[in-house]
Amino acid sequence: MIFGPRVGPVMLSIMQGVLMIKARLKASVAALAATVLFTGLSAGEAMAVPNSTKTFSLSGTYQGHTGYTEGYLYFYNRSVGITGTVKSNTTGCVQVVIAVHAGGRETDHQTRTACGRGTGTSTGFNYTASADIPGGADEVEINLAGLDGRGQIDAVITGGRYRP
Repeated sequence: MIFGPRVGPVMLSIMQGVLMIKARLKASVAALAATVLFTGLSAGEAMAVPNSTKTFSLSGTYQGHTGYTEGYLYFYNRSVGITGTVKSNTTGCVQVVIAVHAGGRETDHQTRTACGRGTGTSTGFNYTASADIPGGADEVEINLAGLDGRGQIDAVITGGRYRP
């Protein structure tokens, strides 16, 4: 007998419960390890520490459109965190156009617009863009554009490319 001849039924039940809990804990740890192995998560990704951080700042005037955009790019293994602001310094509208490229193709494309009312207004942004290939984004292209009265891009004021 495993527990000896003098173990009462209550004690036997408690010991069996402890053994069952230990078995379940081992199974849970094994399942967690398998999840990490098969999803490819590493300790660094689980903590969400960027591989590199870049700042961007673009400003200019073209055909009556004056504005700027500035912010930060956080390059992760399969995504890019993008945070910043776009501001129109005139009564017209300016738009920041952000395109993320990974593996030689565009994986995310977003815009944010600010329209001035004589004193200018700003629009903040904070989002995560997909770059879902091993190694993540190759570059992020950011352009500042002026918009016409219909909200269409009238002129690209300035632009830049940022790499991890």
